[in-house]
Amino acid sequence: MGLRRIVRWALIAQTVPLVLVLLFTLVNPPYTMFRLWNFGPTVARWTDADHISRNFLVVVMGQEDQQFPDRVLAVDYDEQWARVQAYLDGTDDPAGSTITQQTSKNLFLWAGRYPPLEPVRKALEIPPAETMELVMPKRRILEIYVNVAQFAPKVYGVCAASWYYFGKSSRLLTVDESAQLVGLLPSPVHVVAADGGGMRFLGDTNGNGAADRGESGFISAKGYWHARGNAEHWFDQMGGYAATEGLGITGSATDLPAAQDPCREPPPGLAGIDD
Repeated sequence: MGLRRIVRWALIAQTVPLVLVLLFTLVNPPYTMFRLWNFGPTVARWTDADHISRNFLVVVMGQEDQQFPDRVLAVDYDEQWARVQAYLDGTDDPAGSTITQQTSKNLFLWAGRYPPLEPVRKALEIPPAETMELVMPKRRILEIYVNVAQFAPKVYGVCAASWYYFGKSSRLLTVDESAQLVGLLPSPVHVVAADGGGMRFLGDTNGNGAADRGESGFISAKGYWHARGNAEHWFDQMGGYAATEGLGITGSATDLPAAQDPCREPPPGLAGIDD
């Protein structure tokens, strides 16, 4: 009886995300498991891909998954096996997750790293990710990803992050501002908005709150500077705006009327989110 119950719950645990993936092809996810694991107030505002700066969309693909536009499967299984081997050997992860894998994880699984459960989480994220690749256009997967990704302890999605750090709509992000946001994705819980705009890193070694080059404290500023230093290169590697055009995200966000921009005003609750 105990084994049957375990199998039943395992099937439910896989079936529910697959059903939700089908639903999310048409309906925007109202919430994510990552946000639920935050156990407190969070801020986000959904913004359609058409209204998001192409600079940001290209740079995020450039850092996170340059093969995303052309990849058929959600997972590179050779890289996935290398990651399993690295975990078993106790060495560094040699490859990151694809954008589709990260979207699956953010939507349906838990936040934080718990080493004994990492192989389990990596396995659980694959079926929903592969279903996304099967039923969703690439444009939709990218749109969901940039709207659910975490950019600060309580801030989710590029719209809220753009207002939080730079005081403006995500339609106006420059390449460098996009790089600053993208550089936070590996470790978004150790940075908050600086009083004068921009980013203040927590636990830094010299106590000035800034992401000084080469500095590492409670968090490392390595990702931030890496993204800023490579953004223009990634932009060129991806073919510039041709990368978003190829996904069906045509023209520029600034071509559209500002009055139609869902991100034209700061999301409610953002001003006091650090209190």
